[in-house]
Amino acid sequence: MSMPRDLSPFVIAELAARESWKRRDYSAGFTQAGEAADMAREVGDDLSWWKMVLLQAECLRDQGSVQECVDLARQLTEHEVAGSAPDLGARAQILLAVSLQGVGRLPEAVQAAAAAARLVAGDFENVYLHLQAQQALIAALAESGRLEEAWRECLDLESLLTDHVDEDTAGKAYWVMGNVAFLSDRVNEGSHYHDLAAGQLSPSKDVDLWARFNRGSAEMRLHAQLGNAATLRCIERAELATEVVGGSERDMLEMSLVRAHWYYLTGDMDSAINLLEPLRSKFPVLATQTAAEASFILGKALMAQGSSTNSMQILEEAATLFDTAAAPERSATVRTFLASAENHQQFLQGG
Repeated sequence: MSMPRDLSPFVIAELAARESWKRRDYSAGFTQAGEAADMAREVGDDLSWWKMVLLQAECLRDQGSVQECVDLARQLTEHEVAGSAPDLGARAQILLAVSLQGVGRLPEAVQAAAAAARLVAGDFENVYLHLQAQQALIAALAESGRLEEAWRECLDLESLLTDHVDEDTAGKAYWVMGNVAFLSDRVNEGSHYHDLAAGQLSPSKDVDLWARFNRGSAEMRLHAQLGNAATLRCIERAELATEVVGGSERDMLEMSLVRAHWYYLTGDMDSAINLLEPLRSKFPVLATQTAAEASFILGKALMAQGSSTNSMQILEEAATLFDTAAAPERSATVRTFLASAENHQQFLQGG
């Protein structure tokens, strides 16, 4: 059944939903997109219904309701509309990949992102979707510890960055490439790509993106143990931008983790512990691997303060969380640290 000639009620509802999303009023956007979806369903317009449900899922993702986003994105990928055109299928698979990564289901995130990339590879008209799919694939591979695979995908991503790609998109791509470089101990390349990203992204155009980039860059620099002025500038820019934007609870918690990691790296264990201990009650809000990182840093900080029994328990928790997130290399890193600490303790006790 086709849509009636008078489209104004649906169009008004769709425009309202998209405007709310742009204003970051995700709750209103979700509701308005649902109303538009209902209108489309009533007249049998599956494509318009599907697009509005996609917008609902994006609102869920952006407001931090990541598991709900996973559920809705999964429905979208399985709907016949997703199979009607490569770009539609890719959009749904990218959203599914990003949300799966957000809840720590990394192997599934890799599969979804790879499926999205296959759908649009070699299609110039969908190069932006291919870029998004590559970034989602790289991020999921990197967070899984599959760094050499991620680096190979980075080289494919860089080949897509022609002069026709806008600054924001190029900046996001350089950001992801820098992340993988840092994680795979290519520190110079990491700094290079993040500097390129900073040159492409602009706080005047998208302060939320600027906040997320600086937080992400700080995380990578801290991972590389760069406790220098450049890292501190990233943290301070991210904190200021997040405050301006008014981030979600998840954003605020992740920002606290970054600052705590800085304190740990620069030797201020008390400040690190004071930030991380309250964070443990908020672990359900965070992705599993993020909660694992918080536990790892807290365990190391407590051990540095001489609280060996408590620190051992928290480090075991970190290793288990990394296992749950299918990040075996990070889990192995924690267990190696634990074994070294236990051996040191036995030596001190004369064992």
